[in-house]
Amino acid sequence: MLLDALTEVGSDRSERNIDFVINRLRRKLADNARSPRFIATRYGEGYVWVAGPPAMLRDPARADLLVGPLNGLDMLGTLRPRAERFAKTLHEVVKDEIPDGQSVIFMPDALPRAGTAGQGPSKMIELTFFAEDGAVHCVTAVKQFDTARLLSVGRVGLEDDGHALLTDPAAMRGFIRRLLNEAWHAKAGATDADAPLPVSMYTAGFWKMDSSATATESLAKLTAKAESIDRKYLTEWRQSERRIIELQDAAPEDASLRIMHAAHLHTKYIMLGHKLFADGVDERAADEAAIEALVTSALPNVQDTPDLAIMAAKLLHFLDRGYDELAVGIAEQAYRASLSVTSTLPLIGQLRAFMGRIDAAIPCIEQVLQLLEPGSRPYLYALTIKCQILVASGNRDALGDAKRQLYSVSVLAPLFFEPLFGDPDNPTLRGRLASRAMSRRMALGCLKHADYVSARLFAVEEHRNNAIHSPLALVCRRFGPEAVPPEIAARYPAMMARLC
Repeated sequence: MLLDALTEVGSDRSERNIDFVINRLRRKLADNARSPRFIATRYGEGYVWVAGPPAMLRDPARADLLVGPLNGLDMLGTLRPRAERFAKTLHEVVKDEIPDGQSVIFMPDALPRAGTAGQGPSKMIELTFFAEDGAVHCVTAVKQFDTARLLSVGRVGLEDDGHALLTDPAAMRGFIRRLLNEAWHAKAGATDADAPLPVSMYTAGFWKMDSSATATESLAKLTAKAESIDRKYLTEWRQSERRIIELQDAAPEDASLRIMHAAHLHTKYIMLGHKLFADGVDERAADEAAIEALVTSALPNVQDTPDLAIMAAKLLHFLDRGYDELAVGIAEQAYRASLSVTSTLPLIGQLRAFMGRIDAAIPCIEQVLQLLEPGSRPYLYALTIKCQILVASGNRDALGDAKRQLYSVSVLAPLFFEPLFGDPDNPTLRGRLASRAMSRRMALGCLKHADYVSARLFAVEEHRNNAIHSPLALVCRRFGPEAVPPEIAARYPAMMARLC
């Protein structure tokens, strides 16, 4: 049986080939043939797996998506092989539908809620089979792993449309994509989310924060890991973009999807602006036009949904096209009507700071940080906004405390944030190391990023100058004032005069 599985039925290859393969497997598993933990020898018969179902040996905490459990198989009788074939085919297609570097494991006997919040895969695909009039049917449900919350569901009959899924890869891929798209939408756009929309969209995918970097690694290795994270996030961002477009194609009248699409375009610059600008990629004009069209067309239909309305206000302000007063009015109204203060407080605080109301902004951020779990994604989002506001206000003492909290999350954090939030006159060791790690190209990318997503958005000149000071000083001191792009030099004449 093993020989037939490895070659072809009736092959004349020697059974010694099986012995050779088993020996290799044992070496990789560090298994002892005399006292086996995994593969035992049955003399005169062959080999047998003795460690239980192989899938159960895999640690779901290391996976990004779990396919399982498979329910109802024992009641199918002779129809069971068709159900098992469907499940395995689905698993193979799912592996091709998530970003490179993400993992999917197949666990037919998996248990719902097998982990606690924040542990294990983000999602699971549960398959429930049942027979009706001699045909097998399957209900495929995508659930949140830690809570078993239903995100999307589909039903197929394996004797009709299910047969097409087994024989037509495109049909199965379409079925899986629809389920995963709907699950992403349900999680990203949940009205009961405790996080602002950009964070919910970020956590709805399969991307996980890389925490493998250590403080003992060289600067070159840390920089390489930071660049690897950027590449992984770009891959996830592109897949989310495909999901949003496919969802919009299926529901073109859904205004919430238009706000999500606009927020998605904005997030590209928040998370990847430094890399895009460093690589010479500048799609701001096209993206701003798309954001404006998406938000203005959706606005009449989302003003009664506070989480969407306040996000729309933030995006209108980001455009810097004369929408400031309208944006502030929408945001304040949405904030007063919101039932989720943890999702609206960071955004209203940031918008108030942009408009020059620092004293009204800081309490918003302080309150939300008290309400959120330290170290969670929403907490880090709010903490980053706090640092942004403190930099603009010039409050270096309070900024130092906030940065210590932010940098405690990852040793990679200072490489990204210190050029933005560091003291330009008295740089810390971390600041000097981050500066040393930057090429001219990356330093200019950081400067353009700081200007585009932060400094230019502050209405008060002093706040704008404070926000741009550190990255501008980095470029001027390392590469000379002539390296500063004319667009930025013209926007901050007082700072250019000071640094020159």
